Amino acid sequence: MSTVTTLIQPAEIVNTGILSAAPLNSRFDASKLSSVVHLAEDRFLKTFVCAAFYSDLVSQKNTVPSNYNPDLGPVVEAFPLNADYEFLYTEYLLSYLSRAVYYLALPEIVLQTGSNGLFLNNTEFSSNSGLDGLKFMQDTQLQNLEKRRPFIIDYLCKNKTTYPLFCADDTCGCCDDCTEVESGSNLGMIIY
Repeated sequence: MSTVTTLIQPAEIVNTGILSAAPLNSRFDASKLSSVVHLAEDRFLKTFVCAAFYSDLVSQKNTVPSNYNPDLGPVVEAFPLNADYEFLYTEYLLSYLSRAVYYLALPEIVLQTGSNGLFLNNTEFSSNSGLDGLKFMQDTQLQNLEKRRPFIIDYLCKNKTTYPLFCADDTCGCCDDCTEVESGSNLGMIIY
C-alpha cells in the first residue's frame, strides 16, 4: 500500500531544478506547503479528473518524491513504471499543481499568525512585499492556472485512449466526429 495520499508532494514543488515548477527557491521550507496540497488538488485538479483516474495516479506514483534535478541527488521519476503517466505528470501536472499549491499557500507564507494576531513575515535581510505584493502574485498565479487548465484537458481528451480512466465523456464534450457550434455572444438572456 502506498503512503502517498496526494499526487504532488511538497518537496517536488520546491526542488524541481530544471523543471522549476513554482517560483520558490531551493532554501524554501517545503513543510509550509503541506497544509494546502489537498486543498489545491481538490480545487484545481479533481474538478476535471475522475475520482478513479486520480486514485490510479496516486496509487501508481512513486512514494519517494520525484527529483529531476541531478544537482540535488539521483534523478527519481514520479512514475517509473508508467511512461504515459510520467509524461502527463512532467509535462502538465507537476507545474500546474505546483502553482496551485503555491497560489493557496501564499497568504500563509506572507502573513503569519502569532499570539498577537496576524503579522507580516519580515527578516533583517529582506523586506516583505506586503498585501499588495501578495494580491499581485495571487492574481498572476490564478491567471496562469486558469490559462493552463484547458491545455491539460485538451491533451487528455486527445489522448483518451492512452488514459482510459480519464472521464473523457464528462469532460471533453463533443465527440471526435462532430462539431460544436458556438454562438458569437452569450448575454445570459432567454427571450420567448
